[in-house]
Amino acid sequence: MINWWNGLELAQQIFALIAIPSTALLIIQTVIQLIGIGGDDVPEDIDGDGIPDSDIDAAAAVDDGLSLFSMRGILSMLCITGWLGVALLETSMPDWLAILIAVAAGVATLVGIAFLMRGVYKLQSSGNIDISNAIGKVAQIYIPVPANGEGSGKVTITLQEKFCEFPAITTGDSALRTGVYVRVVSVSEGGVLVVEPLKK
Repeated sequence: MINWWNGLELAQQIFALIAIPSTALLIIQTVIQLIGIGGDDVPEDIDGDGIPDSDIDAAAAVDDGLSLFSMRGILSMLCITGWLGVALLETSMPDWLAILIAVAAGVATLVGIAFLMRGVYKLQSSGNIDISNAIGKVAQIYIPVPANGEGSGKVTITLQEKFCEFPAITTGDSALRTGVYVRVVSVSEGGVLVVEPLKK
């Protein structure tokens, strides 16, 4: 590993410093998802950016705009940019062209994932979702939820046999980290879930 690192040019080392941590985080995110599979009330998967739904036609809750900045999309972009940059700089290609292609490929990955997730959400939201059915169910924190209702995060939950993401808040004194399982205690105005940590 050390010999590999020392054999890299400076530009390659920079790309590697982008690729290695983003790849590790992407793997960790995937492992967290896999750990959550199998429970009756535990979400089965985590895909990317969320969709704030309410007890209206879920299709209306999907933002018509393109949400580029999902955690999965950004990590994937950094992975592609980093590793492709390392690889292309090994070739006889001019450095500026290799860097340009690597960055362009990363951005294309980000946009592609955004379009993919938008399509997935539109498919999953083809029916009516009654958000009140979420009360009492177990969800998983996807984007951290601040304590004392001082901001909202997002949770993933399987509702009416559909995998969904909803904005969420907590009235508790402790912030809720990504990956923590919570129970939905109520639904506030605007389709925001009020959650609390599962009691041990």
